[in-house]
Amino acid sequence: MPEDRDESLERLRIAGFDLSLFDDDQLELLASLSEGELTVLLDIKERIGEIQPEVQAHSGTMPMTIGGLLF
Repeated sequence: MPEDRDESLERLRIAGFDLSLFDDDQLELLASLSEGELTVLLDIKERIGEIQPEVQAHSGTMPMTIGGLLF
């Protein structure tokens, strides 16, 4: 399973998640996401990225956090 763990975390890194901000327990949780959960998380990040200029204009701050995850 370590390969799957590494693959999941690498997919998150490639998508732009700064995994250095997470502790070991949080990384383990992210690494243990099912394929479906990972797909949903990556889709949400992509969709938020599509509207980022609008969101950024309203929030005035970056990075944006949602449920503790930084985008």
